[in-house]
Amino acid sequence: MTCTLAGGINYRITEESLKDRLNISMLQECLHIDKECRIFTVHGSADIQVPAAAALEFDKILTNHKFHIIEGADHVYTDHQDELASVVVNFIKETLNKDRGASS
Repeated sequence: MTCTLAGGINYRITEESLKDRLNISMLQECLHIDKECRIFTVHGSADIQVPAAAALEFDKILTNHKFHIIEGADHVYTDHQDELASVVVNFIKETLNKDRGASS
């Protein structure tokens, strides 16, 4: 199957790649993340593809993690793009400020 994303980007999905994706254990993958790696997860409360409850489980597992739920946002943040951009930019600024403070 060939799909086209907004912006005209084409990609191909094969049965094999779909099966590979569906067999990924996200819990096991999370356990391989370096403990020093800072992680920021943003999730929509109205996401039906990946329910917020599933994202909350990762918050319990991941160390050095900041988790933010955007109320009312769906999987692609329809009608919530400004809030998404704002929380991501704020996380980046906070991280840079912490890094500057740590190196002083």
